[in-house]
Amino acid sequence: MSNALYDKTSPISILTHARRLLGKSLHALYPSATPLNTGKGGLGQCVEVYHFGYDINGVSEADFSEAGVELKCTPLKTIKDGSMVSKERLVLNIINYLEEYGKSFETSSFTHKNALLLLMFYLHIAGVDNLDLIFKIIRLWRIPEEDLKIFMDDWNVIHNKIVRGLAHELSEGDTLYLAACIKGSKGGANKKPQKIGGVLADQRAYSIKSAYLNHIIVDSLSHPEMFDGVTMTAKQRRIIEQKKAELGSIVKSVRDYKQGETFEQLVERRFRPYIGMSVSEIAKKLKATISTSHKAISYSVCRAILGVKERGIAEFEKAGLQLKTIRLEQSGNLKESMSFQTIKYKEIVNEDEWDESDWYNTIAARRFLFIVFRKKKGGSADDSVLERVFFWSMPHKDIEAAEAFWRDTRDKVRSGDYAHFIKSTEHSICHVRPKAKNAADTTDTPQGGKAKKLCYWLNRDYVLEIVKEHLQK
Repeated sequence: MSNALYDKTSPISILTHARRLLGKSLHALYPSATPLNTGKGGLGQCVEVYHFGYDINGVSEADFSEAGVELKCTPLKTIKDGSMVSKERLVLNIINYLEEYGKSFETSSFTHKNALLLLMFYLHIAGVDNLDLIFKIIRLWRIPEEDLKIFMDDWNVIHNKIVRGLAHELSEGDTLYLAACIKGSKGGANKKPQKIGGVLADQRAYSIKSAYLNHIIVDSLSHPEMFDGVTMTAKQRRIIEQKKAELGSIVKSVRDYKQGETFEQLVERRFRPYIGMSVSEIAKKLKATISTSHKAISYSVCRAILGVKERGIAEFEKAGLQLKTIRLEQSGNLKESMSFQTIKYKEIVNEDEWDESDWYNTIAARRFLFIVFRKKKGGSADDSVLERVFFWSMPHKDIEAAEAFWRDTRDKVRSGDYAHFIKSTEHSICHVRPKAKNAADTTDTPQGGKAKKLCYWLNRDYVLEIVKEHLQK
């Protein structure tokens, strides 16, 4: 195909040509096309060759270097309510630890290659040939000004580990929007050298987290020219617009930051004056209504202290940040383990890779904000004292143990054994058990029967050690 159908120096011309595929598959425009690669990058390579007419290359420049545009095809999936969300993180360029060592954010390979992305979202359908998958959203995207600071903070977190010779300890949970994900299989030929330290590290790539991609998707659905074939009822459109309207930002301007301060440091600074105050005292001081229910209290306190009047906090939603309430006894002990989602038996059996599993995305790839309260003797929830607020992600040393726990859980589901999952006494970090209200509930199994609904949990002692470590800081 000739490049005469578009101007390779013009982002708008490239976008216009890309949108010839909107609502269509590659086979619809190129019936004689044949697969070039059956792997994850196969569809993107086919778009490059058949639609844009250029040879695949592995150079460090953007795909359309003269226009400064990088092409990325990324999958959507349909969820229960019929809406479409990102299926996975968006993997960008591989990180060369040796070359990235001396870079700044402005001169980094991430900025150089991904300053302007041509995003082509397609609907993933298992078993369907890449060439028959339909493109649903096509748009140009660059980091919005309001999100640039957090992207820079995230890049600096990654870069700081690289320059300290700790690339082998990188984790997707280190950051909020931009992550360093494993690229290729662990170990062997995929281990890469670092500038200092001598320890080989897993090959990783810059990536945009799935939660942030969902923010891009929601924004795209407000622009009719960007999507086609996305089934959306009037009710779903109202929900999308309502959700956008219900998000408020913590940071209203870059002037909100102190010199050299990160987003997380800003949040912790905003909380500092309220440490040691009871919930009722905080509510009175801020003239705010704060819910004291276990589920709502953290978000309610966050919104009040951070000055967000809307129902949702934009930066937290974009990051997929999970707030967790920890209620210490007056003595400082913790009664409960920390619960997470129900295990989806029919899905976990199809999870082959750890870094694509539900538990990995829940516990290892995610950033948390822990809100710690301490009960007063005989006091009500209103009298609980705000003890500590801190961001957390699972340390690298614990992720392998979490992976072994997931493999054991998956393998038992595959074998139909629903009676011998790991207990809290058998693992230092995680266990499986029901939540109280779900003890009698059952759900479908891949074997065609029913089994009790069970959940992932972090052990009480493990959570308490995390809290104690931060209380001592």
